[in-house]
Amino acid sequence: MDESLQTPAAKAFPAALAGLRSALGHVANGDVSPIKALYSHADDATSMYGWGGYEKGWAAISQRWDWAARQFRGGTVSHENVTTVVGMELALVTDIEVFEVLLPGTEVPTRWTNRVTHVFRFEEGGWRLLHRHANRLEQQYEPAPRLAAVSGA
Repeated sequence: MDESLQTPAAKAFPAALAGLRSALGHVANGDVSPIKALYSHADDATSMYGWGGYEKGWAAISQRWDWAARQFRGGTVSHENVTTVVGMELALVTDIEVFEVLLPGTEVPTRWTNRVTHVFRFEEGGWRLLHRHANRLEQQYEPAPRLAAVSGA
């Protein structure tokens, strides 16, 4: 796409995405201040992290990031982008995300892979993270047999 045709928001998005990648690297090392600075502080902001539950509103999201900081003692995170869509006010990024970190009580790094979705909103002249949804990447499976085994039916 001709860069001269891009909106200011679209031109600013690569820096926001780089900021997200950097912030998640800090999370892997127990520092959540960059991700909290990037996150929208709005009441409609949401999170659905890989360890269950969900949060709505900045107060709950902020507490969850504080909890996350206590889970990581050093490591790395990498991303393989699946898709990126940038609109005038919203942007969507889907990634395969790999964490390799020391967890509390461990001496050997633990590695896991998530499939993640990040939604950004252009707020007050800049992109802010509005939503993060992450869960473990698994092989595809037939739901009926797996759910029956879990429910004990």
